[in-house]
Amino acid sequence: MAEPNSAGRTPQEPPPLYHEAGLLEEFNLPPKVIRYLRAHQRQLWTIFGLALALVLVLAGIDSYRGHRLKKGAEALDAALHAESGQREQLEKLLADYGATPSALWAEVELARLDEQAGKTEAAVSRYQAVLDKLKRDSKLEPLVLGKLAGLEENRKHWDAALGYLKRLEGIAGRAPDAALAMGRIYETQGKKAEALAMYKKFVEATAISLEESGVDQRRQMIMSHMELMQAR
Repeated sequence: MAEPNSAGRTPQEPPPLYHEAGLLEEFNLPPKVIRYLRAHQRQLWTIFGLALALVLVLAGIDSYRGHRLKKGAEALDAALHAESGQREQLEKLLADYGATPSALWAEVELARLDEQAGKTEAAVSRYQAVLDKLKRDSKLEPLVLGKLAGLEENRKHWDAALGYLKRLEGIAGRAPDAALAMGRIYETQGKKAEALAMYKKFVEATAISLEESGVDQRRQMIMSHMELMQAR
């Protein structure tokens, strides 16, 4: 039998001894996952690009916010140390750096200036505006509540003052002062029983050993005052 003529055949390359692995193979991913990633690589790169752009935008926002906080703090410091034009500088701070902690402090300082100028209504409005913006457990809350209670008490708005003081009473460490102020208001209103109850709260809240605090003159005065009230 004649041997087949191989002269017309195209010579074939021998199979490679190894298959060159790609990057995906280096991660030992399942073949199905590799095929999917390669088939959808354009869409996946688009998603990756959008995610990267979002990260860069957020980083830019954080940088801008940090810049505003810094500039607001500098403006507040300059206004507080200004020998003149303090109100104008504080107003400008509010306009330029609103919604920053420095702006809140600027509003408090403007309220204090109104209070000093005898503009009670304006001071109350400013303090109330600050109170409405404060987050829960803000360190400014006791200060603002105390200011509002004092201003309302001074103009004999008893219910408003008591409302602020009751809220102040619920803040840790502020109960004694709130109880004392409420006792004073009740006594001014002629409500003896309520006043004595508040004074008693104050005395109980300030009951610590003499070795730790010495003689608390304010507490001693209230205790003596309670005895006089009860004797009447």
